Amino acid sequence: MRGFLFGFLSALVLAAVLLAGAGYIFVLRGSNNFAAREPTTFAPVEPLDSLPDVQAHSKLFEQRIEEPAPGVHVAIGYGLANVILIEADEGLILVDTLESIRAAQGLKPWLDQMRARTGKEITDLIYTHNHADHVFGAGVLLEGQTQSPRIWAQEQTQDRVHEVVSVLTPITFKRAMRMFGTYLPNESFSNNGIGPRLLNDDQDGVHFLLPTQTVGEQEEVIMAGERVILRHAPGETLDQLLVYLPERGVLLPADNYYHAFPNLYTIRGTPYRDPRLWVASLDAMRAFAPDVMIPQHSQPVLGAAEIETRLRNYRDAIQYVHDETIRLINEGLSPDQIAEVIELPPHLAQEPYLQEFYGRVEWAARAVFAGTLGWFSGDPVDLLPVGLAREAELMRELAGGADQLYQAAQSALAKGEFVWALQLARHLIQLGDDRAASLQAQALRELAAREISSSGRNYFLTMAAEAEGFEIPKNSIANTPAEVLNGIPIENFMVALATNLRASENLDIEVAYGFNFTDEAPLTIRIRRGVAVIETGLADDAVGTLTTSTDNFRAMAIDRANAAALLLSGEISVEGAVTELTAFLARFNPPSGQ
Repeated sequence: MRGFLFGFLSALVLAAVLLAGAGYIFVLRGSNNFAAREPTTFAPVEPLDSLPDVQAHSKLFEQRIEEPAPGVHVAIGYGLANVILIEADEGLILVDTLESIRAAQGLKPWLDQMRARTGKEITDLIYTHNHADHVFGAGVLLEGQTQSPRIWAQEQTQDRVHEVVSVLTPITFKRAMRMFGTYLPNESFSNNGIGPRLLNDDQDGVHFLLPTQTVGEQEEVIMAGERVILRHAPGETLDQLLVYLPERGVLLPADNYYHAFPNLYTIRGTPYRDPRLWVASLDAMRAFAPDVMIPQHSQPVLGAAEIETRLRNYRDAIQYVHDETIRLINEGLSPDQIAEVIELPPHLAQEPYLQEFYGRVEWAARAVFAGTLGWFSGDPVDLLPVGLAREAELMRELAGGADQLYQAAQSALAKGEFVWALQLARHLIQLGDDRAASLQAQALRELAAREISSSGRNYFLTMAAEAEGFEIPKNSIANTPAEVLNGIPIENFMVALATNLRASENLDIEVAYGFNFTDEAPLTIRIRRGVAVIETGLADDAVGTLTTSTDNFRAMAIDRANAAALLLSGEISVEGAVTELTAFLARFNPPSGQ
């Protein structure tokens, strides 16, 4: 049984935690005990100054507590996102909870002081959306309460948070860590564009609490004696909730406004963010005509006229990029061609809150193209492209040899053609040239030094370190409470397993195995000639059945429970030969690629 656990779930790394700033994923490894924190392993990156504007932008995120409206407090700089606390007549209302147990522990002393000073407890917690920096410190910030608050979220939020077992976990984890610069040393790190440093690395745990109240399109509710409007406002995510306090004229726009050009596409990878929905949500905010706006990232905005100007310009910038991209698409331009020419008009490009510190206009345009027309640019060469390896061979032949190709890359670096140098380095990597990694790293560092977007800068620098041998660590669940993990639907684990069937090795195999959960409906995974199908119920032709509770299953999956001990205690049982189970599970690859 221990071999089964190692080969199946622990090694499969099926437990994961979605982190996000909007959706980034951490792969989880198991531990039986909570572990003491060790120093973070940073990438060996040479010190690199950021652009002056980027350095100045970091000042927005200096740690502080502000009170932009009487009784409305915002904690800035304690994590990637802001936390907002509202003093109401009958209690406190908390909006969002930071990205990890560690981040929340840093803010909790202030929150405890506020509870003590006011003599009130938190009666209501609002999640503005599913991104990790808004939901994963809840259990910490609510510790010590004598009453359990209502927890509000949009009706999609819980499911989005529970997409913690993802078929794309391995690649989205790496891309997120690159984008947020999680493993860059302080001397080479500036900020994350919408906040300071992300406080969640391979040793951090999370404590998400399930919503108790959900919102469809709009609810007007009384929280702690205060009238609160919660409205569905899709934009950066589909489950965004804006919060409006009508008696105070205070708007909380969630992640649909912050002091940077919006991330209409995030380079860590997410589904399409439809700009039209985002624009409509911004118009809904404008209709409230608020006097105070407190974003979940960056700093508050005061004054009805200033807020109207910013929200109008923000929505116009988003619509402009969308509509201009569509116009250029209809003129027959490809994504690359559109990216070369599209830019904001001068009256918008000059605004400090539309600088490309986070999202970039050209990335947004590419996303609009893909979101409306798909991957095909319209150029027939894209239909049957030359493979990377063959292209590298042809480039070597065209250059007159690998040495000449290398010299061309060096020349490109000297001339400041850093993207071209990076492309030539990619060809040399395909050719197995030992000089390629250093060349690639140098080109990436040069690009990082000139990049205004934190996402791009951090990605370039982390990839430079990886080119020279740095490996992004695997994440651990050592400090994540069991109840958080037990909230993950068991089906998510099964989908992650099924997707990782070694299809080409099982084209002639037809076999089924049953999983009889004592507290939920049983499932069968059937391998049918190269595909793994999840079926409800236990199939009559299954070669065996594993019986246990879903909590035990998860505990074994993350190595928090000993399978042999559970078997001896009768908490799990196997019908049929254990060898049938191990043989079945051996047909799947771990999602992590390990």
